[in-house]
Amino acid sequence: MKKLRWGVLGTGHIIGKGGAALKQAGNGEWLGVAGRNAENGRNAAERFGVPRAYAGYRELLDDPDIDAVYIALLNHLHAEWAMAAINAGKHVLLEKPFALSAGEAAAIVRAARDRGVHVEEAFVWRHQEGHAFVRDAIAAGAIGEPVLFKGHFSFQAQERSTRLVAEWGGGALYDIGCYLVAWSRYQFGQEPEWADCRLIRSGEQGVDRKFAAMLAFPNGRTAQLFGALDMPYGCGYEIRGTEGKVELASSADAQTVTHRVSVNGETRDFTTDRVTPFRLQAERFAERVLRGELLPDDGQSILTQARAMDALFASDKAGARVKVAVK
Repeated sequence: MKKLRWGVLGTGHIIGKGGAALKQAGNGEWLGVAGRNAENGRNAAERFGVPRAYAGYRELLDDPDIDAVYIALLNHLHAEWAMAAINAGKHVLLEKPFALSAGEAAAIVRAARDRGVHVEEAFVWRHQEGHAFVRDAIAAGAIGEPVLFKGHFSFQAQERSTRLVAEWGGGALYDIGCYLVAWSRYQFGQEPEWADCRLIRSGEQGVDRKFAAMLAFPNGRTAQLFGALDMPYGCGYEIRGTEGKVELASSADAQTVTHRVSVNGETRDFTTDRVTPFRLQAERFAERVLRGELLPDDGQSILTQARAMDALFASDKAGARVKVAVK
């Protein structure tokens, strides 16, 4: 069976899961890794048993044996290196958030179309069963017409964390708000029309450590979102409908993630190890590439997510409700 040959840009913590998953993927091979410098690349290659290490990102992209790259860099580097990878003819799995603006996201998608390569936003939650179970319950009519989504995500980031550096694309809204936006869009099966958001900034960097937001969807559906990088861990959401309620609560440790889903009081747990969802993500990506199913939705899932995020930031800046751009 043909396998997709992967290169990884980045040597941070996440490749312990995302990179390890490439080694387990049945239709993929982790061929090379590059860090900011040659030493970082060598250390990562030795740690994970990867055959090739490079002096830098560009050298990896110049390797003709690399078919696709998993980009696990700081947020502000996503657009630059996604474009470089696409221009080198590589397929791109790009860590969330895909880009720091809808304009950047659109440029990446256009370039991928022009070069005939596949790009995806690396939202590993799509391969965790609990979220799909919630959506299926809603589709089956378990709660009637869904009306209100209430989501929360918080944890205590270390003070030296890159998540708290504004110029690197840090902050609560980019880092964890993107999940809440994506979950509300996924569960409602619609795109928001209006956004209202306030960022709470603090610390020397002046980065948003908290946010409170609202997205207004068609037919009166509403999503209320709250996130924080300076509060104890909590993650999940509830969706109230005209005839009931469904809840998803997430808990995690070093080895596993569990989603406890309650549908009108009936509870079921979905537990997975940390690497398996990343493996499923890599395998699904490779399936699309190997079958020639490039940008199956023409990149719309990427672009609509980015527009919703843009509207939230614009709302905070304006101090007012803002319409979400259609395109």
